[in-house]
Amino acid sequence: MKTLVNIFDAQEPLAAYMFLKQYYEEGDRLMFISTKQDRNAVAPYAALFQIPDTMIDYIWLRRSEDSYIYERICRHLRSRVPSSATYWVNLAGGSRYLALAVQHLFASYNAKFFYVQTRENVIVSSVFDDNFSDNDDVVEPIRYRMSLAEYFKLNGLNHDLHSKQHTPIRTSDDAGRIFDCFKRRRLSHRAFNVIDQLRVQYRGTRHPLPVRDIMFGSPHRHEAIPGIRELLTAFGFVPEQSDQLSPKEIDYLTGGWFEEWVYYRLLELVCPQQIALGVRIFRPGSQHNNELDVVFIKANTLFVVECKTGVATDHMFNEIVYKVSALKEVILGMACHSYIFTLKNDYDHRLAHVSEMMGVKLCAKGTLTNPDLMNKVADQMRHISHEDN
Repeated sequence: MKTLVNIFDAQEPLAAYMFLKQYYEEGDRLMFISTKQDRNAVAPYAALFQIPDTMIDYIWLRRSEDSYIYERICRHLRSRVPSSATYWVNLAGGSRYLALAVQHLFASYNAKFFYVQTRENVIVSSVFDDNFSDNDDVVEPIRYRMSLAEYFKLNGLNHDLHSKQHTPIRTSDDAGRIFDCFKRRRLSHRAFNVIDQLRVQYRGTRHPLPVRDIMFGSPHRHEAIPGIRELLTAFGFVPEQSDQLSPKEIDYLTGGWFEEWVYYRLLELVCPQQIALGVRIFRPGSQHNNELDVVFIKANTLFVVECKTGVATDHMFNEIVYKVSALKEVILGMACHSYIFTLKNDYDHRLAHVSEMMGVKLCAKGTLTNPDLMNKVADQMRHISHEDN
């Protein structure tokens, strides 16, 4: 049996996780080398593999200088690492000095060396010798495919994936019919006002409402929306229960349909391993949570799409971009790929430029309504995920 060695990096835990998923066999030991600052993050991470604690070794670099002074790292490792075992060492993670010291120490033991390249979804096995011409580096695709729940847990996030439904409530044809109304500008100004009124007055309601009550004003003193039937007719929308709208259907009419349209298009064009709607994520102990409109994972790569039917002002758009960028950087990690899909036009590409500067990809109305451009977006997503490796 062997010991699988990882330099644990709390900022980029995916490399260690993929390494263990690729090569762990029953009876193997695990070894984590980590700084003191990451100590609390390692234990729950190791628990993901359901391996007895007696089979896991932890080596802590307790003082900050121990993580970047080469001689101290080597001395500390030599005093803690038995020389009699067989080691498979992943050099991805941690500082460059730490990786150099780990490679130097284990080179004198019975060890094989690997580098997990998560961006390309591959693992490189290398032999460190003086012969640079024998082509003995081996590149192997990562076979394992993570779920959304695994990705969130790996990044220290709680979620509601298992506590509620995260799939569409209506068919692809339903969403496509409404999208066509926006694409071809078939909605009257009165219909747009109805959507706005419905969002303000009735979104978030907990009980089904008769269409008549919405039309003439409900007993709970909500304002009347006389054009509600006109909107339902324009959308070709038939409620599940005759002549009444459920809370989910009100959410759908006021924007949820667009999230479902995006869901269906990505499902068809990108073919992700898993895709979900309206997933809430939050850090343990935090009162704040974030809702991901559409989130999917393909070949261990996470994609998050913020969906907006309309954006009234540049200020509002900037707030959306900042929110998406912060979500990526602070919560989901820089390995996440973030997009904004919107039915707002961006004729001069000014909004796309703002998004790009914040590390977010914008797909405005001109892209969403053009099948060739949508195919290019899907091709880019598949390329990013390196699914073919």
